[in-house]
Amino acid sequence: MSDELRTPDELLSIADGVLARAPTAAEVEVTVTETATALTRYANGGIHQNVADRTLVLRLRLVRDGRSGVAETQVIGDDATSALVEAAELIRAHSPVGEPVHPIAPDGGVDTEHGYSAATAAVTPEERADTVGVICTAADKLGQKGFGTYENTITAVAMVSSTGLRRAARRSEAELIAVCRGDDGSAYGARFAADATALDAGALAAEVSERCARNQGATALDPGVYEVVLSPYATAEMLEYLGLIGLGALAMLEERSFMRFGEHLMSETVTISDDVRRSELAPLPFDWEGATTRPVTIIDRGTCAAVVHDSVTAARAHVPTTGHSFPQPNSDGPLPHYLCLDGGDGDVESMINACRRGLLITRFWYVRPVHPLKTTITGMTRD
Repeated sequence: MSDELRTPDELLSIADGVLARAPTAAEVEVTVTETATALTRYANGGIHQNVADRTLVLRLRLVRDGRSGVAETQVIGDDATSALVEAAELIRAHSPVGEPVHPIAPDGGVDTEHGYSAATAAVTPEERADTVGVICTAADKLGQKGFGTYENTITAVAMVSSTGLRRAARRSEAELIAVCRGDDGSAYGARFAADATALDAGALAAEVSERCARNQGATALDPGVYEVVLSPYATAEMLEYLGLIGLGALAMLEERSFMRFGEHLMSETVTISDDVRRSELAPLPFDWEGATTRPVTIIDRGTCAAVVHDSVTAARAHVPTTGHSFPQPNSDGPLPHYLCLDGGDGDVESMINACRRGLLITRFWYVRPVHPLKTTITGMTRD
């Protein structure tokens, strides 16, 4: 995979070519993103699909006279660049006059790549097959069948603008998902890392096949209120939805967030942050405006401390952006990118022992927000 992708400098050169052809009277932002993905999918204990894809996207945003226009293409070359510029300018000219989002100035951030691993870029189809084999073999020994995916993704992003912005970096992602199914029950597990060598397929195989064995012949429970112990997968799902409904500044400014700064809304054992420094989360050093992403402590020992910002919400709140923007313009506002929940002192066994009659929940499925201000979501359990 690494031999196929362009280097950050090559992507910057492509972006420079688009910038050079853009109207000089306009504010210009160019984003070039190249992504290479390789996926091995398996079911019933065997591989049934192995695919790879490489995509290059050029995005141009023009701002002038109170109007903005955005156009994208997956083709490079002089003719394609001219067509891209023409499309963006045509869209800009026909857009209503308003308060467009302007390209930001450089903030001096450093383009580190601690979310990138050459080992992930170098994973071969044969190596993915060997990893899948570990899952399927463990399942087969217990009379089960293995299902899931093993995916490797490399993303390189370059951004330039008429304001002097010039940034480029890469990230890598390795994700191994396993589901084991027996005659009457299943189990789920997953591993994610920026570095594919950090994935422990053996540990995942043991976890999922053993849990699947315990899930055979489950009995129905009557509706009611139960004590629960949540696995990391279920906890991560709830944390993600917490971020979606209330940890972005736009939700806060529009008064649809549960966050109230300075108030103690959670247990003192709860600290939630968005931490770009965590290399295992495969971070990029900047957001989709080119602003440096900063670590943010959102919940500090149970107390509401902060939300994440892009340039638009930062201007409204009279604070600096935290570097959590999506491509502008957008109506979603900023959202957390690298959420982390600090670990506690307990372990799964001690939490289970503390329940008089409860449920161990592996993961949730078909989750939907119900009442953001009350942080109520609905969904089902699965596997």
